Amino acid sequence: MRLPSLVPNVLTALVLFGGTAWVGLALALTGAGPEGAHLLRALGALVVAGLALVVWRRFGSRSGAVAVVLAACGGLHVWAWSQAPSTERDWAPDLARMARADVEGSRVTIHDVRDFRYRSTTDWDASWYSAAYDARELTGAWFIVEPFSGFFGAAHTMVSFGFSDGRYLVFSVEIRREKGETFSAVGGLFRQFELVYVVGDERDLVQLRSNHRHDDVYLYPVNASKERISDFFLDMVARMNALHAKPEFYNSLSNNCTTNLVHHFEKVSAVKVPYDHRTLLPAFSDALAYELGLIETDAPLEVVRARHLINPRALAAANQPDFSRRIRETQARAADSAP
Repeated sequence: MRLPSLVPNVLTALVLFGGTAWVGLALALTGAGPEGAHLLRALGALVVAGLALVVWRRFGSRSGAVAVVLAACGGLHVWAWSQAPSTERDWAPDLARMARADVEGSRVTIHDVRDFRYRSTTDWDASWYSAAYDARELTGAWFIVEPFSGFFGAAHTMVSFGFSDGRYLVFSVEIRREKGETFSAVGGLFRQFELVYVVGDERDLVQLRSNHRHDDVYLYPVNASKERISDFFLDMVARMNALHAKPEFYNSLSNNCTTNLVHHFEKVSAVKVPYDHRTLLPAFSDALAYELGLIETDAPLEVVRARHLINPRALAAANQPDFSRRIRETQARAADSAP
């Protein structure tokens, strides 16, 4: 076969392969719950592939074969977007409640703040509470990055807010798992999970990750004015309430933990954040925050990272009432020694 005729055939084959693979994943994963992927439904991809091959090989129409696959992808896209997110499912116990807030000016009363005490990742004492906070009493914000062990570039990001009375409150944007369901980055592309703002105590959301999952956890003080931190806090509360009223699907690329934090930041700062590998791969999101001057820049990034790795302090402060103060001790000493 001559090269000029080989190239279109190779390109057509790549389109057919990629398109039918997407069809198979969409059929298998869209709407999948704890029961797992719909494998029988995914066999529909073979029908699409067979029809495309007939059009191409029997009728000699490469464009017709491509059109078959693209039409199937388009139809499935419409079908997938017809699936509605819900707040009423058989949720995993740690996600059984969804935080919401009553807002009166700067005063916010948040209900269902999570405050679990863990013996392991699967054994805990469950607890939720309601508490009032005043955005005028905010003393700072911290950007938290938890790289996932064994997964290059993958991470979870959170924000913690500190108040003048010594309390700290963490906002964690997560998938809302059903009982028996586990996270899948691929499933997160096909409307498999709802999105939830988990709000909790640092002894829950931070200690779970540092002391029980044994992932590295970095706690970076955010460089921002009190007014901007207040706006960020209130914007996160508003988004949390909006999800309570109108649920959304999580998306691994466009509606995840880091992209939501970016949207909040852009909204309150009018700064456009570049969407690159540091957003797509949140383990590098601290490099983006460093570039934007949102975290300390007085030393090379690797030095800043080492300074704010909290795991040894978190292990030493396990379950202590002053856990939040103790994981910040090195940061406080560094601030006191600054000129």
